[in-house]
Amino acid sequence: ARAVSIETGIQNSGLGLILVFNFFDGLGGMALILAWWGVWHLISGFALASWWRRRPAPAVGY
Repeated sequence: ARAVSIETGIQNSGLGLILVFNFFDGLGGMALILAWWGVWHLISGFALASWWRRRPAPAVGY
């Protein structure tokens, strides 16, 4: 579950860039916002992964 949450966030940044360039004629302001959003995903993802690395994964019983 931890890997899925990080991967989903990173893929959403790429999807946003594709949408801007295909449907919004590559508006510079929107691309800039998405670029900053992508940087935020990298920073927050690294911080979350570092925090999760120090905590044991919860036991999952099936």
